[in-house]
Amino acid sequence: MRSRIMLATGFVLLTSLLAGAYVLAAAREAEMEQQQHIQAVRASLRSTMLTIQGAETGQRGYLLTGDKAYLAPYARSRAQLTALMQTLDQQVEDPHRRRDLPELRALIAGKLAELAQTLSYYDRGDHAAAVDLVRSNLGMQLMERIRTLVGAMLVDCDRSIVAEQARERLLSRWVLTGASASALAILGLAMLTLREMSRRHRMMMRVRDELLASSEALRRSTERQAMLEEAVRQSRKMEALGALTGGMAHDFNNMLAVVMGNLELLKARLARGNHDVGRYVGYALEATRRAGELTQRLLAFARKQPLHAVLVATSDVVASTTEVIRRTLGGIYSVELQQSPDLWKTRVDVNQLESTLINLAVNARDAMPEGGRLTVQTANVFLDEDFASGRPDVASGAYVMIAMTDTGHGMTAEVRRKAFEPFFTTKAAGKGTGLGLSQVYGFIKQSGGHVDIESEVGRGTTIRLYLPRADGEAATGPARADRATGGLPRGDGTTLILLVDDDIGVRVFAAEALTELGYRVLTASSGHDGLAVLDAHPQINLLLTDVEMAQLTGWELADIARQVRPGLKILLMTGFTRDATEGVGERIPGAGLLRKPFTLEELAHRVHALLSGGPHPPPTHPFEA
Repeated sequence: MRSRIMLATGFVLLTSLLAGAYVLAAAREAEMEQQQHIQAVRASLRSTMLTIQGAETGQRGYLLTGDKAYLAPYARSRAQLTALMQTLDQQVEDPHRRRDLPELRALIAGKLAELAQTLSYYDRGDHAAAVDLVRSNLGMQLMERIRTLVGAMLVDCDRSIVAEQARERLLSRWVLTGASASALAILGLAMLTLREMSRRHRMMMRVRDELLASSEALRRSTERQAMLEEAVRQSRKMEALGALTGGMAHDFNNMLAVVMGNLELLKARLARGNHDVGRYVGYALEATRRAGELTQRLLAFARKQPLHAVLVATSDVVASTTEVIRRTLGGIYSVELQQSPDLWKTRVDVNQLESTLINLAVNARDAMPEGGRLTVQTANVFLDEDFASGRPDVASGAYVMIAMTDTGHGMTAEVRRKAFEPFFTTKAAGKGTGLGLSQVYGFIKQSGGHVDIESEVGRGTTIRLYLPRADGEAATGPARADRATGGLPRGDGTTLILLVDDDIGVRVFAAEALTELGYRVLTASSGHDGLAVLDAHPQINLLLTDVEMAQLTGWELADIARQVRPGLKILLMTGFTRDATEGVGERIPGAGLLRKPFTLEELAHRVHALLSGGPHPPPTHPFEA
């Protein structure tokens, strides 16, 4: 009987304990939901504050730089603020906190209106009004009021969280007190359970220790593997960099040796009164031409060469270039053209595409020293997702494919893997620079395309070029610069040119060259000096200025000069890549571009084209193939 009573009592106490645990769990769940709701409100408030600050930052960035890229975050912030206020309307349930929402909405609307008004003044060209509005501190006062109101709402949320936590602790204490009393009464019944739990706990601790040891061993193994992989990547990177710098140093040293040696011979001959020095000048110029060509090949590999892309009928370019290849290779080589009907157009630099095809043909000829067959094939292809998925630098889509297949000795897998690396060549010393295929690779990638090699030793090689399809009206002919055939165009002795360059060597050469071409020349060594000379000589017809100069750049000089002299002709010169001079005609309407190093012929045609008002030759480089 007693045992039954004890059993019944234990059952009642155990039921009470379970009921208390259920009440505690339910209360904790309700408290957690309430806290999560308040945390969501706090997150929305913080996002609102950060978003309005982002809108102000974008607007200020645009006012400071004039770069419309800053307007993108400004526009996004305005759109996000509307969504955030709607979210707050849905989230905030507490009547006390809801009273602050109309004021917050009004303050944000006022701040956005202030930002929009400032941008309106700025876009209309009324910069003074924009600055006055910013200096009026209206925007700062609105931001301070928004910040204060949001801060107060956040503090109120924090108080609510603290109150909820206090209620939870109080409820927990009551339930735990009852649970403790019940637990003491059923202690005897729980001894066996505790003993079993202790045994299981020890077992779980052993398992946990074993898992922790295994996890630590796995972590150390993973770190070692990552370190080894990084070391291999670094080793390959340094190997490639060593090959690149070593090849550049070798080739440039050879060219400098030719230039220096011939200049010293020229100097010695002239010192003896012997003026038969034409061949030394020719040798030095040829070496500089090769150095410039090497630079262009390196720029092509780095995808930084200046391109003049036009929409062309691909079949016409391939057909005309194939004829050049057929005449170039000679009689022991059979050149076959297989054109696909209705071949798509593409947007590409015609000169570079022709040079690329000739480059590939010359490589194919070298792979067939005893003669062979060269097949040029074109087709419209679509590279699908499966093809592009294994090649991260290839986008799926429609392409024009140009393939060149030879019957030469082919490539091994190792040679094929390194074929596009700069200065890698299988030719004998002095027979190649190792930049041919790397230039092809860089040009095709820069044009948005893809290049692929398929080769087998003893059976030949196929190189496929993929250029993106483009639609529209194709150009009627290759976009090349017009060149005078009866000598260089010259000045009439009255045209006055202002030359500005902070490099004395370039300045002296360019001034002498312009004088030789029949122009009068004034020089300046900085942008500020150039403005002074321009102001003192209103009869200046053309401004020839370097782009990269300290204090006042060529862009800034040209812009100021155009404001002072709206009809002034402007020719910018630079040794930088296309990124530094992109969109010359848009930034300075009607301006021309001359790339360093330039020849006397290039300078003559550029200046003449600007002064005569004729068509401007495209900004190709004098050393490009």
